Amino acid sequence: MFKNKNIAYLFSFVVVVTVSFFAFSLAQAKDAIKFGFPAPLSGSSAGWGESMLRGTTLAIEDLNSQGGILGHPVELIKGDVEGQEPSTVISVVRKLINRDKVNIMVAGGVNPSCVEYPIMQQSKMPYLLFAYSQSHERIWKEKPGEYDYVHNCTTTYQPYKEEFANIVRQLEEEGKFKPINRKLAVIKSQNAYSIYCGDGLKETFKSRGWEIVIDETIPYGGRFTEFTPILSKIRKLKPAIVLYTDHTSANAASFLLDFIQDPTPSLVYLQATPSYPDFKKIMNGRQEGVFWTYPDPLLGPKGEGFAEKFQKRWNKRPAPYGVFNYDVVMIAADAMKKAGNPFDREAINKVLNAPDYSYDGVGGTYKFDSSTHLAKYGAGLIEFATKQEWGGSSTVFIPTKYKNGDFHLPPWYEKGLEKYGN
Repeated sequence: MFKNKNIAYLFSFVVVVTVSFFAFSLAQAKDAIKFGFPAPLSGSSAGWGESMLRGTTLAIEDLNSQGGILGHPVELIKGDVEGQEPSTVISVVRKLINRDKVNIMVAGGVNPSCVEYPIMQQSKMPYLLFAYSQSHERIWKEKPGEYDYVHNCTTTYQPYKEEFANIVRQLEEEGKFKPINRKLAVIKSQNAYSIYCGDGLKETFKSRGWEIVIDETIPYGGRFTEFTPILSKIRKLKPAIVLYTDHTSANAASFLLDFIQDPTPSLVYLQATPSYPDFKKIMNGRQEGVFWTYPDPLLGPKGEGFAEKFQKRWNKRPAPYGVFNYDVVMIAADAMKKAGNPFDREAINKVLNAPDYSYDGVGGTYKFDSSTHLAKYGAGLIEFATKQEWGGSSTVFIPTKYKNGDFHLPPWYEKGLEKYGN
């Protein structure tokens, strides 16, 4: 075919290199480690889901820039659980496992009742998430040890029941807050997380002599706009403390905006939502004075370093889930490396189940409690923070070692006192 032997050799070399290149590329594609990622990427929790996705994506990018996991590239396979309805979650998770053939599952908040757990266990799918520990605790109490392929990187939510109540008591003892009465209003939504937080705080305040004068539960999911009857009760009964624990940003913002139009002299506590980007966008600074509690992964120099990195990648600072979901992926990668085979699910799970396993992440040091498969919390581990929105940022009250400001009466307080103080 070729009269010139050199040309023939060159042609053969090109063919061999080309075939080898495509074979290598194909091998690389086959060897990719698939991380399944179910998350609310649309619907009422999309802003929250976006934060999870950005943290997860950044972790995948970092892993691949470092050569992947044990030489294997990492691929992110997303599954949109939309409004987190059980049927949608189950369908998405089954698709990720059965059709997309993912090797491990990582997530933030998927479903408030954790309906995906049985599927993960039946499939022997290592599953790392960060959310809904109240449902996780309930499941583990009902069926101890049954879901050993599930590891929740968040902690018990016990601090949600106590920390704000502790701050109120401290402010009273210091004479910085003098409530007009000992009345409490509680507004929850019909999901396990909100009820856990709302009822927990309610019982703590009640044990300290507060009277529960309003205890309302609104529907969960979708936009709720019928706050008028609840606000009418608040304005009639004038509780000194208002607890709102639904974590849907649009609803929390709607409630707060309606409240400050005609406020009572009350401290207002919102569960988690002040940390969400979409809540901040809706409120546009009008959340000044609100209290909230949430695990804070950005306390200290390590967190600030990550925040700068996140800002450079996404042009905004990370919300907590942006950090915690980064850590979730990195814990999964660490377990794969220690297992020695990123495709051996049983070996990966064995690493995570080891009593001495720990991972030093951005948000703290993760150590799983063997009796619950929740991360442990406390100094040097995962730390909760209780804050008050003020001056365009968040003033930390707890942990006290990070305290960076003082208490302020909310900007609506004097207006409320003038109208409802007697």
